[in-house]
This record gives sequence, structure tokens and C-alpha cells, in this order.
Amino acid sequence: MAQKEKRKYGRYNTEVEIYFRVNFDIRTKVKYRLLGKKSHKPLDGNHLALSRNISAEGLCFSSNEKLKKGSDLYLEIYIPKRKHPICMTGEVRWSKCVSDPKKSKYKFDTGVRLLSVSGKGIEPTIYFDDKHQVIWSVVLESILGSFRKIMQGKDK
Repeated sequence: MAQKEKRKYGRYNTEVEIYFRVNFDIRTKVKYRLLGKKSHKPLDGNHLALSRNISAEGLCFSSNEKLKKGSDLYLEIYIPKRKHPICMTGEVRWSKCVSDPKKSKYKFDTGVRLLSVSGKGIEPTIYFDDKHQVIWSVVLESILGSFRKIMQGKDK
């Protein structure tokens, strides 16, 4: 029996040429820190991860650590050819082991509901793009829009 889809917005694989007219892997380096529930200040040092996919209000990344559902995160997304990372905040929605249990090192995929990009709330930025026939947001623009500029040679 197939599981019911729980996602609010669809996911775009990084090789979906039809939507973004790109045919390359856009996995990016991600640094993240847990935030205190009350203070919303970083609790510990940076952890490294690799992004897997994004949506209008979410991000999935792979790391060596299992994160607790409901944990608040501060994320830095590193885009090739950009001088500064894209800063985001979000909440862990799920984290699951994706590696072989026989291996000595575990890998975890973690899904994050993003709350802000560079201090800007995400919810008000979500809209349907008539030209491309997709749901779009500041999340997608900040990551995929930059790649579009890079491919056109306009992002220096």
C-alpha cells in the first residue's frame, strides 16, 4: 500500500531541466547550528552537511548526525561562485538513517521546514509563477535563481 504524500509543496530534483533550464547537480555545502528554544542563539559549533533537495519552504540535507524533530536550526548555504553564504533559519521536521547499519559511520537525511532566508519570512513570499508554471518562493529564488545567473555568466 502506497504512503500518502504529506508534503505541502512539491520537491524539485536538482536535474529537472524543464523547470530551471539547468542540467547539473546543485548539491551545496550546508553548515548548520542548533538554536536554543528560548534564546534562539546558537548552542554549539557548526556541523557540515550536503543539501539533497529544496522546495518552496523546505530543505533536505545529509549529515553524520541525527537531529531531533522540532529542533531549531541556523543554516548557511554555500553556493558556488558566491562570496557569502545564504543564511536561513528553520525547524527540523524529520531525521532518518540512510546508511547501511553495518558501516561504521552513519549518514542521516534531515528535512527542515524553513522559516526565514536572510532575515525575511518565507510564507509571504510563496506564489505561483505563471511563466514557469511552478510554485516559487524566496527559498527557490535565493538558491536556484543564483544558479540561473551563474549559468548565464551574470553572477560575479
